[in-house]
Amino acid sequence: MTLSQTSCNNEEPAPLPESPANANPAEPGTLPSTKPASKQRLQSLDALRGLDMLLIVGLNIVVYALAGIFPNNGFCQLVVKQFLHKQWMGFALLDLVLPLFVFIAGASMAFSLAGKSADPATRRKAILHLYRRAAILILLGFLVNGTLTWNVQDMRFASVLGLIGICCAIGGTIILLVRNLPWMIGIIAFILGSIACLQFGFGDFTPGGSINALIDQHCLPGHIAQGHSDPEGILCIVSAIALTLIGYVAGTILKSNVHTPIKRFGLLFLSGAALAGIAFVAKGHYPLIKHIWTATFVFTAGGISIMALSLFYLVIDIWKFRAWSFPLQIVGMNAIFAYIVAKVVDFDAINERIFSGFAAFMPPAWSALFLASTYLLLLWLLLFGMYRKGIFIKV
Repeated sequence: MTLSQTSCNNEEPAPLPESPANANPAEPGTLPSTKPASKQRLQSLDALRGLDMLLIVGLNIVVYALAGIFPNNGFCQLVVKQFLHKQWMGFALLDLVLPLFVFIAGASMAFSLAGKSADPATRRKAILHLYRRAAILILLGFLVNGTLTWNVQDMRFASVLGLIGICCAIGGTIILLVRNLPWMIGIIAFILGSIACLQFGFGDFTPGGSINALIDQHCLPGHIAQGHSDPEGILCIVSAIALTLIGYVAGTILKSNVHTPIKRFGLLFLSGAALAGIAFVAKGHYPLIKHIWTATFVFTAGGISIMALSLFYLVIDIWKFRAWSFPLQIVGMNAIFAYIVAKVVDFDAINERIFSGFAAFMPPAWSALFLASTYLLLLWLLLFGMYRKGIFIKV
């Protein structure tokens, strides 16, 4: 993990609001460089990544607190249901947070790996970087999971960061070796088709009877998160690689000069709607289960992610309505750092120490909302201070 005060990304088109360091940090999958980028970042990617990371680190707690203040408001109670993970089958918006991050990592690689596949030496260097980064993320994932006891029975080896690192490494390798977009779509179909065959052909779709559970119990070392299978387990990573490649295809469409920006938006939005529609039709026969990353779940997550990215692209990069997205971009430019800090540093204790005195003057429900909001504010202020200093953490 390194600090950067210069850009090494190849995203486009317009700059963020000016910072003192005029910095332009790297994305997951970006190679280190000390030379300024010739192109600007795609701000919609940063904003969407920032929103997603806020959901991962605690924005959902604010939603729960609001629902507690208005317990009889039907709309609030309907919204809060979307911010609760499904216990097994089905889909809620909160189930999208990790898949969306994986999708965005794939979309970013359409920019960061551009031009690195033509020359064999450059390609080898890029692949080595991807796997070195994956190894670092796997180790950081151990740290985020808990104390590093190195006792195989006690430690959880599967992790969110590990899944992201492996997906970027294997997905990035495929991207660098397969430069033909139809072939890329064929690989996505092959991966998800293989997942479907395995999940239908071996076991069933119950928590303990799935092929994911069988593989994790026999091949995944250490503690398994759900006892029967791990949501970041071995077969889940394979499904997530397909989602990474879906993100890459979406990113390739965004950076293409063949179509006008508004046509890119339309193509992306309709493609996302088609993917989500296929999953909706098929879910009666092939259930949506986030815990084992069924192909229908990947289609749903990919379709919604594509539509979300297309809408952010329309508003931020085409219509140039950007001011509202600046707080999100601050988080998106240091997303991995934000995740690690929120998991490893006891921000709850810091938040209580600073703001509990103010919260004591409020009714309990409002106090919960206040403390949930100040928690996110503290994290955002840390990231904003890093932005102002031109400090961006990259792996």
